[in-house]
Amino acid sequence: MINEYFILLIIVILAFFMPLLLQRTNIPAVVGEIVAGMMVGFIFFIIYQLTGETFLGEYPSVDFLAHIGFIFLMFLSGLELDFVRIESQGRKKQLRGVIVFVMTLLIAFPLVTLLNNLTGGGMETLFVTIVLATTALAVVLTVVREMALNRSPWGQELIVNAVIADVAAMILLTIYAIGVDVTGSDDILFPLLAVSMFIAILVFFIVIYRLGNWAMWYFPGTLRRFFRSDDPHELGVRASLMIIFTFVAISSVIDSKALTVLGAFLAGAAISMLFRDSLLLGQKLNGIGYGFLIPVFFITIGINFQFADVLNMATLILLPGLVIITAVAKIVPFLLLSSGCARRDLTQGVLMTGGLTLMIAGAEIGKDLGVLDASSYGLLILLAVVLAVITPTLFRYLFTRFRLAEQEGCL
Repeated sequence: MINEYFILLIIVILAFFMPLLLQRTNIPAVVGEIVAGMMVGFIFFIIYQLTGETFLGEYPSVDFLAHIGFIFLMFLSGLELDFVRIESQGRKKQLRGVIVFVMTLLIAFPLVTLLNNLTGGGMETLFVTIVLATTALAVVLTVVREMALNRSPWGQELIVNAVIADVAAMILLTIYAIGVDVTGSDDILFPLLAVSMFIAILVFFIVIYRLGNWAMWYFPGTLRRFFRSDDPHELGVRASLMIIFTFVAISSVIDSKALTVLGAFLAGAAISMLFRDSLLLGQKLNGIGYGFLIPVFFITIGINFQFADVLNMATLILLPGLVIITAVAKIVPFLLLSSGCARRDLTQGVLMTGGLTLMIAGAEIGKDLGVLDASSYGLLILLAVVLAVITPTLFRYLFTRFRLAEQEGCL
């Protein structure tokens, strides 16, 4: 049996080489990390099938690091929210983003129900619909920045739509999880506790924001220490970690992964609102997350992937159906709300179809709640990987092919 240090060695080797191998492609590094982990897991799976010997065991330390990586992933997703950009877009663009998200849910729900009935699948329809409505803000930001679209009105609108979808999906997943926890509990006080924790997280978010603004107004000199590159104590990083784990600690009172995810997400959002001008602090936090903890999470997902539960016709037949449903549910609202640039809106819908980060978070929440069995969980992981590979590549192709800026003047 392989010990924990060798597993960590495998993980850090894969984490180092995957970005290098993928740097000439349009595939996000996190996708490569999941696939690399799957390759390692598949090798051990084949060895087990041939010999009956298992080389993988329980690794509490690795699992703990992976869980912290998951928390950091949600935190950095919240940190990516740019509230200045959202405010600058105006009420009309914000409302459009909300309408697009609602239409996505309305289109996806009957299609997921139909697919479930036709295939005899065991998916929980409402939960899967919410998961399919998520988007990949990190992927959207990366692609838009790489293509120098982030300063254009169209690019900013695209980012705002992704932000609204991420926030709305995160809130819906949490509310759904609370509903499942409440209905499945025999403790009459549990519903009150669950709702109280949800409200406490939101209240703490507001308190942190208010206190932060007050401190920045009255103690600007002290807070500048948080952003010094030569601070030997790294107070900015320590303050951020304190905020993260305060949110997470409050969320963990009722042992709900959904509330933990929401807490980490709002912690990132709070720091983004307070320290929106500190690129240095963001770089340090990204270094901790994307440099170590988050790759551990993604590679561990791949290594622990249960091929025996997913590699069967009944499960795999659902994959193309879910890909089509996700694409239709994301693209059609943009076309229906088209402002006269149909090809631009089609391209925007394509990029919004990917749901890497929150789709995986949703799968983790679903597994924790028990609404996803091992097959459905693995299926959603595969779906997230497939969409994250296809959508950025297709977006770049369509954008170049249509030459939107020249032909329609939409950018």
